[in-house]
Amino acid sequence: MDIIAGQIIADSVGDMIDRFRTEIDPTHYADQSKAGIAVRKGTYERLTAFFGRMQPAALEPVHGYQYLDARARSGAPKGANKEMALMSTICNYGIRWGLIRVHPFRNLMLNKADTVVRDVVRSQVIRFYLWSVKQEQAFRTMGVAGMFTYLTGFRAAEVRPYHMSGLSDDGVMVVSAKRKMGESETRKLRKWSPRLRVVVERAKRGRKVASVFLFPNRRGRPYTKSGWNSVWQDAMYTYIGEKDAAIAEEFEAKKAREAAQRRGEAVADLELQLTKHPEYFSLLDIRPAAITSKLEQRAADAYDFAAHTSPSTTHRHYDRRKTKVADATE
Repeated sequence: MDIIAGQIIADSVGDMIDRFRTEIDPTHYADQSKAGIAVRKGTYERLTAFFGRMQPAALEPVHGYQYLDARARSGAPKGANKEMALMSTICNYGIRWGLIRVHPFRNLMLNKADTVVRDVVRSQVIRFYLWSVKQEQAFRTMGVAGMFTYLTGFRAAEVRPYHMSGLSDDGVMVVSAKRKMGESETRKLRKWSPRLRVVVERAKRGRKVASVFLFPNRRGRPYTKSGWNSVWQDAMYTYIGEKDAAIAEEFEAKKAREAAQRRGEAVADLELQLTKHPEYFSLLDIRPAAITSKLEQRAADAYDFAAHTSPSTTHRHYDRRKTKVADATE
């Protein structure tokens, strides 16, 4: 390795990625939660596995396209776009460190992928919620959290680890989970309504382990993102499977396949139909439904409810209204 002004200069892309991860990541990204760090860790590992042995100066646009194509073939076209965005940031620092002269991945044509947009309505959330309150704790937590999300409009990343210190006489408070490094915190307060009080009280009931979190796992800790998704999927399988025999059969096949995998047996791919079912929705789908409901009501606080810095963001990504209603001019 060369040494300039006492600084060891990486001699491979893998070293460059590792330097960014250890020196830059902790201050560059606002999300330093365990889950956020874990997501980026996986991205660093995938980028290193593909680019790691190359020399930084040898990187060319074609290598970026090869990565995008390879990840698309493996079923992650949109994930590849996000990963190349991180690689592009790393290359910016590579230029600053004198490892790269010209940015190799600027203005790449990214993968095109269909975005699944589920138009969830209030009645769907309520039906799942009412079903869940009759279930065991794990499934009850999912349904109550879904109703809590609809009533507050909070992001999934704000709901999963919700701490009960956010509950007060004024209402339900949370610090926005989405902000850029250096931006001041934005606090979101939802004033109490009769239904919100009931939902919060139901979230506290029937716990086998004491917890300071509103939606804890059975150990009293907040769910990880993957743990939450797993329980949510099982809850949806059970909920929808009670009305649809095909979904119930798929759930049994899925469980049998997972058991075989744990035994180390070879298993065939199973194309899941659950997420295509009209009654299915995820926690992420509920916030747009809540914001759309506010817009349909022409609520004066609709934009404060969405808590975006610009109303254009609210309309571009969260407005699912099919009909725009307005009064006549006269």
